[in-house]
Amino acid sequence: MFKSLSRNVIIYGGSNAIKSLVPVLMLPILTAYLTPSEFGVLSLIETTILFLSPFILLNINSAIGVEFFKLEHSELKLYITNALLLSLLSFIIIYGVFFAFQYEISQWIGIDNEMVILLAVFSILRVISQISLGLMQVSQKVKTFALFSLGQTLLDFFLSYIFVVFFLSGMEGRLEGVYGSFFVVSVIGFYFLFVGDYIGKINLQYTKSILKFGVPLIPHVIGGTIMAMSDRYFISYYFGSAEVGLYSIAYQMSALMLLASTSVNQAWAPMLFKLLKDNNKRTIRQVTSLLAGVFIVAAFCIYMLEDVLFYIFVNDDFFLAKQYFPYLLLGFLFQSFYFLATNKFFYEKRTGLLASITILGALLNLLLNYIFINDFGVIGVAYATCLTWFIFCLVVLLVRFLLLENRGVCCSE
Repeated sequence: MFKSLSRNVIIYGGSNAIKSLVPVLMLPILTAYLTPSEFGVLSLIETTILFLSPFILLNINSAIGVEFFKLEHSELKLYITNALLLSLLSFIIIYGVFFAFQYEISQWIGIDNEMVILLAVFSILRVISQISLGLMQVSQKVKTFALFSLGQTLLDFFLSYIFVVFFLSGMEGRLEGVYGSFFVVSVIGFYFLFVGDYIGKINLQYTKSILKFGVPLIPHVIGGTIMAMSDRYFISYYFGSAEVGLYSIAYQMSALMLLASTSVNQAWAPMLFKLLKDNNKRTIRQVTSLLAGVFIVAAFCIYMLEDVLFYIFVNDDFFLAKQYFPYLLLGFLFQSFYFLATNKFFYEKRTGLLASITILGALLNLLLNYIFINDFGVIGVAYATCLTWFIFCLVVLLVRFLLLENRGVCCSE
């Protein structure tokens, strides 16, 4: 058990390390070729895509991950086909709305209207990639996962470098690199689904089940995105896009913490689902405690390397971002603990409950952002992010303990 988990963590961690290093390795290039204001606009575009994606993806990747262990292959094939069709229909609707109201949306979020109409396209390019990676993960095809993820990562870096450095396309070049790579891996991902016999005839029999699982998760994902990303909008409104650029640098550097927690959770979640099916509570408690300790050690190591990381990867013009780093890193540590707590909610399809908690967390984050940015300035949103994730993680653990203990499941599972 531990040997298999360790091996998978190493493979997932290696692929995620390379994937996470692309934004970091791009920092010396982007901070040299982009102004803080352009970097801030780029961050606002990515933030808006993250807000939009749940409405197109419909969380079908999470639904497929759960149903993988419950449906026969022939049923799973129909389920995936049904899910892809729903995602396509959602994209068409959202694209129409953004096209019709492009000027109003442009003024509201501070992005050129030409870019607004591409946001839905950028979002749907993520769908096939996420579904393919999710299937590789739950089926524990870790080597295939690593190759697929690594290929996307290297292509992302190569295209971005070409467009930004050689063609001097600036912010647009970075977007062309990112979503050009998403397009290529979407084609490869669809081939993976086809060859793996995951694509069947159009069938709507699972529509209700997919929507019942995925729709309650939309507020959950949006709430999580608000907690993670709304700070950019507050900074942009009060202080401008240049300050957003500085803050985003600190956010990317501290997000190295997510490399550890995401890698571990990707390896752990499929094993946890099987252990839950076998009702192996003791092993779950032991592994979860061990993983929590790993997260703490990882956060401490990243904090000690702060000066080294900024010196290597960040241009001097962006060094003011260091002041936000410790608070964002601590927030990511609390978010890592939250990952461990929520897997059981997904397994039992308690997505509606999780969504309710997340919405409350998002509202708390918006309130804290508003109060702290007025009292402390830009660093106030870093305080708000850290405090929000602490309270949110605590509430999720408490709710899980109170509601699931009677079913024989400890909160530490």
